[in-house]
Amino acid sequence: MAELLVERIVQPAINSEHLAYCPTMDLIALATIDDRIHIYRLNGQEAVDLSQPREEGNVSCIRWRPNGNSLAVAYSNKTLCLINVHTGKTVHSVDCAGYSESQMCCLGWGVNFTDKDILSTHLRRLTVHLNLEDVVNQNPESRALDLPPDLPKDLAYLDIERVLPKLSPLSSSGIESDVFNSRASLDTVFRPLTLASTDPVDILVVGFEDGTIHLSIYDFFEIGTFRLGQSQDNFHCFKPLLHCCHPSATTHCLMVSHSLLGEVNLSLVPLDLRFLSDKSQYLSILASKSTQLHNLLRYIRQVQIQMCGDFKASKDLPNRFISNIEEALKERRDWNWAQLAYHLVVTGNCPDEVKECLVDQLGERGHKRWEKAVLAGYESVRRLTHEHLLPALERFVALTSRLRGLSKFHVCDDHIGLTTRDLDSIIDVVSCLQLIAHQVLVISGSELRQFQAFSVWLRQEIDIQASGTNSSEGIESGMSIDHASTLEYIQGAMVQSALNQFLDLGDDADEKEKWDLAADGDSLFDLYRVELNRLRSYNQNVKQLPRLDAIISHLDTQCSTVFRKIAEKQRRNVRIGPSITLGKGASKLMDMRMLVEDNKTTECFAQYVAIANQAKDERVHIYKIVLTINHGMSTVESVEHAVLKTEGWTIQDVKFVDDCDLILAMSTKSQSRLFLVPFRPKGVTSKGLIYKAESTSSADQKEGNAEFDLKDPRQVDEHTWLEFAAGVSWTPKCVNVNGRKGRRAACVLAEDGFHYRVQGVFYKMDVSQVLENTYSPDATARQNAEQQLNQAAEVNFSTYLTTLAQELANEKAQPAIRQAAGIALKNAFSAREYTRLREIQSKWLQSVDSTAKASVRQLALQTLASKDTRAGQASAQFIASIAAIDIPQNHWQELMPALVENVGEGEDHLKQSSLQTIGFICETEDQDLRDSLVQHSNAILTAVVQGARKEEGNMDVRLAAINSLSDSLEFVRTNFENEGERNYIMQVICEATQSGDNRIEASSYGCLNRIMGLYYDKMKFYMEKALFGLTIMGMKNQEEDVAKLAIEFWCTVCEEEIAIEDDNVMAQAEGSEMRPFFNFARIASREVVPVLLQLLTQQDEDAADEDYNISRAAYQCLQLYAQTVGGELVQTVLGFVELNLRHADWHFRDAAVSAFGAIMEGPDEKMLQPLIKQGLPVLIGMMDDPVVQVKDSAAFALGRICENVSESIDAQEHLRPLIGALFAGLSSSPKMAGSCCWALMNLAGRFRGEPGCQENPLSPHFQESVTTLLSVTEGSDTDNQLRMAAYEVLNAFVTNAANDSLSSVAKSSDVILKRLEDTISMQQQIVSVEDRITLEEVQTSLASVMLAVVQRLEGEIKPAADRIMNVLLQILSSVGAKSSVPDTVFAAIGALANALEEDFQKYMQSFSNFLYNALGNHEEPGLCSMAIGLVSDITRSLGELSQPYCDTFMNYLLSNLNDKSVSNQFRPAILQTFGDIAQAIGPHFEIYLSVVAQVLQAAANVTMNENPAFEMLDYIISLREGIMDAWSGAILAMKQSKPQLLTPYVEPIFAILGIIAQDPNRSEALLRSAMGVVGDLADTFSNGEYANLFRQDWLTTLIKDVKTNRDFQNRTIETARWAREQVKRQIATTQGGRTMS
Repeated sequence: MAELLVERIVQPAINSEHLAYCPTMDLIALATIDDRIHIYRLNGQEAVDLSQPREEGNVSCIRWRPNGNSLAVAYSNKTLCLINVHTGKTVHSVDCAGYSESQMCCLGWGVNFTDKDILSTHLRRLTVHLNLEDVVNQNPESRALDLPPDLPKDLAYLDIERVLPKLSPLSSSGIESDVFNSRASLDTVFRPLTLASTDPVDILVVGFEDGTIHLSIYDFFEIGTFRLGQSQDNFHCFKPLLHCCHPSATTHCLMVSHSLLGEVNLSLVPLDLRFLSDKSQYLSILASKSTQLHNLLRYIRQVQIQMCGDFKASKDLPNRFISNIEEALKERRDWNWAQLAYHLVVTGNCPDEVKECLVDQLGERGHKRWEKAVLAGYESVRRLTHEHLLPALERFVALTSRLRGLSKFHVCDDHIGLTTRDLDSIIDVVSCLQLIAHQVLVISGSELRQFQAFSVWLRQEIDIQASGTNSSEGIESGMSIDHASTLEYIQGAMVQSALNQFLDLGDDADEKEKWDLAADGDSLFDLYRVELNRLRSYNQNVKQLPRLDAIISHLDTQCSTVFRKIAEKQRRNVRIGPSITLGKGASKLMDMRMLVEDNKTTECFAQYVAIANQAKDERVHIYKIVLTINHGMSTVESVEHAVLKTEGWTIQDVKFVDDCDLILAMSTKSQSRLFLVPFRPKGVTSKGLIYKAESTSSADQKEGNAEFDLKDPRQVDEHTWLEFAAGVSWTPKCVNVNGRKGRRAACVLAEDGFHYRVQGVFYKMDVSQVLENTYSPDATARQNAEQQLNQAAEVNFSTYLTTLAQELANEKAQPAIRQAAGIALKNAFSAREYTRLREIQSKWLQSVDSTAKASVRQLALQTLASKDTRAGQASAQFIASIAAIDIPQNHWQELMPALVENVGEGEDHLKQSSLQTIGFICETEDQDLRDSLVQHSNAILTAVVQGARKEEGNMDVRLAAINSLSDSLEFVRTNFENEGERNYIMQVICEATQSGDNRIEASSYGCLNRIMGLYYDKMKFYMEKALFGLTIMGMKNQEEDVAKLAIEFWCTVCEEEIAIEDDNVMAQAEGSEMRPFFNFARIASREVVPVLLQLLTQQDEDAADEDYNISRAAYQCLQLYAQTVGGELVQTVLGFVELNLRHADWHFRDAAVSAFGAIMEGPDEKMLQPLIKQGLPVLIGMMDDPVVQVKDSAAFALGRICENVSESIDAQEHLRPLIGALFAGLSSSPKMAGSCCWALMNLAGRFRGEPGCQENPLSPHFQESVTTLLSVTEGSDTDNQLRMAAYEVLNAFVTNAANDSLSSVAKSSDVILKRLEDTISMQQQIVSVEDRITLEEVQTSLASVMLAVVQRLEGEIKPAADRIMNVLLQILSSVGAKSSVPDTVFAAIGALANALEEDFQKYMQSFSNFLYNALGNHEEPGLCSMAIGLVSDITRSLGELSQPYCDTFMNYLLSNLNDKSVSNQFRPAILQTFGDIAQAIGPHFEIYLSVVAQVLQAAANVTMNENPAFEMLDYIISLREGIMDAWSGAILAMKQSKPQLLTPYVEPIFAILGIIAQDPNRSEALLRSAMGVVGDLADTFSNGEYANLFRQDWLTTLIKDVKTNRDFQNRTIETARWAREQVKRQIATTQGGRTMS
């Protein structure tokens, strides 16, 4: 029975002639009757958006590329579009009008191997079953081919272009902007030629109604146009209908219809592509390189157009200004602006007429616009030349050189069609273009500097004239003006730019002699260089230099000539064979498939053709045409014919499924079926159709052996593959089968055109192989396996779970495969996002039928009994995943009893896996499951305690029981309340601490930790009787894991008692019940603290910073002890310190220093101050200890002092030696970097002074400190850990700098900026993943420091803003997709926007695309969140200037809100951003108001359950804060000019305010925002329009509660008071108003 994978309804209806299933992916391409293309995934989602109407006309044909990456679409206006399905971009658009005057009617896209003989030989030798289809579809198993090396060929296929820098995307202002304006599109167009893709050659065949066919390779490389039927006089109007080929066959076949003596016949026409067989090993290089050259020409042409367009646009505004000024001056005198400007620069004398023009017509605003336009033009020309044109030309030379090498290698071979002379000429022209590009860079840079000098002078002159002072008075201020450059600009570029020589700006060319670029002669590069030198020497006889566009056109012509010669050579090797007539009458129901025939002597192929006539003939005709191919020439050896009788049935469609079966879509008035018929044997014992021999020139449809007859009910039943349910009106119209091995599926279109189904054809995944590939060392194999698993889960979740559960339970399977099956099953129920997790759980509850659920559960429980412990553990995890869904729903009620029974009666391995299952279930953080587990506490406790008893002889079982008991403690509270049960549980655990098995002892102490944290109030008896002694003994255990967990027991005691003391202080203030407090830590301190001090001496000198060993556990516990008991342990610790501070063994010195630092928090500061004043010089001296561990501990202790008892540090006495010691330690060893830097950062925070202070204690040391830090971070050999830590310190010093240190901050910013700039070039030096990580860490640190600099300098950063923004944009352009650098760069840009305010607007054009991409990047939540915040920063800074970007901002923000895959954490921030945008653009927010209002009302309806999880509670509060902020911004935006637009939303606003007032869960920030909204509303509608709403009691109470809450900040209380005054005024305007308290 076929398996229904998906059913979908499409509107408008689908055109049945344009439905195609992707051969390699589950994608369905179709055209609807309105001629729009859609590509759907199996889940119904559109893979890419192609639904927009196109200008090409009606759809004529669609066809998938063999590898499934592209879709060819032919349109009625004779345009052929090749669409990349990953990006949705049109990669190529070919005008086919020149090939034929008729319409396109057939598309064929096949693949052929050039080295098929070698490939076939190795396929036969393999033990793995592979065929050509595996290689074509890039099956991971095909890597087993391991073909022997072929050095000449491998050298020829070396991809030199791969090492060249990637081409940069262009802006979308030029032509074909949809191709080159994104990285994805560029990577698609310029895809590299890899060794894996050298043999397959794509052949695209385009057929026209007049019998013309056009052949091309690799999308563009054209072979030529041919006419079918020219040699056969009796035939007329050959019309191609269908194309077929085989990867190994150089002969392709076309099914055509034609007229013969007035009748329409169907014929098969062989098409011999001999260029695939004779010396074709370099065909792929020729075709791919020619295609890339063509694409590069398109790219270069577009760069040239953008250069000219941008520079011309930059001249328009200045020319208008100059024209207006000259026109005004001509009314009085015949003056020229250039002459006047020159005169004004030289003499400083400004006539009144000129003054009037400068001040009134130009002014400050006009000057800014002039400056902005010209600067943008020059920068655009430089950027396009440097980043786009020159890299493209460099790549062009590399590609041409590859072809030139081939031409020299085949100098005696006429097969290729290349000549070295033609290619040398192309390289010469490209060299000329490179010369021009460098000239453009030099000239644009020179003119840019001249213009900047001119702009400074012009602005000063405008200011002087506007102020009314004499020019001579501005001499002093004008000393900085570069007068020479200013005069050069006035005489030169202002009148006519030197770039006009190279760029076509639409002006008339000089009347000079022009070049004939097509004429033969010397090198164009040499001629151009000579003429250029003559031009520089002001020679008047120089010819008019050809401009950039002319030389690019000349290059295009030369390349076309080369392409044409290559194509001509290949075209001579195309032969159209004699046609074979297969029958009379037209038919659209046909399919073709070419297969290899067994023939030991010659290359032999069988072309199978299935033809059915829907109207006249109740038969399906199958033809087998056998072709032999010798040296690329085909010969018809035989034609055979078989018949399928279908009397009584209407034939809807016929399609070949694979190499053995075909599908028939049939219907009657009462039923519809799909039949699966074998047209050839599948094996030795299987049977196929019996064929009858026919004439090799014409076959007869009337006769044939009918092995298949639908009159026979037995054959109907035998061959029925799918029967559509009775009573369902679902008649198939057409069928399309995808061609993937092991993953066949048929797309069946209904007769109404609206419905289609995808049915699985032999859907059988090789589960073992796929699971094995999930842990393959080959990344590609792993990715493919994961994709197959995800796809299988998406298509049929029930079958997926059942299949994997069977593999998990399969005792014959390999352990690793069983474990992989368990992991895949667990992952099927896992998701990071809460929303996604709920979707998965819903899928199990609703989409999986009860039978499948029962089977999966039973198989999982069965696997627990497996002797393979890995399979048992994997099953335990899987069962826990299902239990998390089932138990809260009261499903699978037999689970817990079964697990208890397993523990009581099962074998040891079953006991162990069952206990692990209970532990995994109890580990959950899902609140619903936690609540549900309480009712199972007896069962859980029975099982785990039974397994944990000392009577259990198997230590693995006992360990699993102890672990599960620890996980379940939270759910057995009822049992713990029972003294008898509690005593028994504690007895079992205490006995386990003495088991003799280190694993069990460690786990038991961990269990005691949890008990102390959960049931402190029940522990007094047990502490006195057992736990005190057990834990002291455990701390002294020689096994590290046991000792650490025993130490952590006392950590838990301390943490719990600290929390109880805090709670009791609050309870006492509130008058509520206080928690029991037993002072366990204080009572035990005399015994515990000495043990901890001794354990501090057990350091491991080889331990890494992240290692958690005994000494570090003891240090952590000592810290907590100090916080718990305060000064009571000071004397004990001091005694240990004094005894060991000068000890010969560094372990004891280190322990003494660490102990002193550990007690810096907890004891009273008055007690610590004299100790610190006495000990600080000693600690500073310990920074010179010969052992780095001691120095590190001393630095950390100093940091603790700076953090907790900083008042004890005397700035005059201690600061200099302290800073010096820490910096010395920082430079001495990377191991100390973390501690020293942490201490320095605490020090900087301690002595920062008041905000905005003129000086602070750090000021005398600031410059020296910054210099030291910059020196430490400078060396290339500096340890990266040290460098990162030092940059953090620099960040802290800059942030806390006083005003008198700002000059030092500014100087350091130059160094940081230079280092940031240097990292750009380092991108080219990366050779490993480690290099990339290191570089990104450096960039992140430098950007963080730059962020601090910008925030500290604020507006004073403006002179360096251009440079800062330039380097930050370069970093954004160069980093990878998964890099963390953009987060910090965005933060720096946000700070820069805040500092520059409206002046930031000039960077928006360059930066906006990065911001848009980040807003849409859901795969990087941190970056997306940063981008959302940055939108707020930018709109607040720019104000109304941000309006041009707000449409795109709003689209992205609304899209993120509607996308279910976007995390909830983004939503409150997005709503707040709406408010910021509204406040920024004011009344212009009107166009977004209705949409935003709908969003806010929908968000207001999100409510909490009775017992919400903390995360959900926090989310709801944050969401309401966002709603309030958004409404506040919207109200302020509409308040002044259009308050009436708010009228429909007043009541909804009060509704959400009412919800906030009634909900006790609310934050101060939420209430402050709510008060702001209340006040803004009252102020906006100040005439009492809504007085009845403002009189509501709940609102009065809410305002009163906020303004009288003394725990709130002053600004919150003041906001509430302001809101009260606004409401009072609102109410007072109406009759009978009352006053609020």
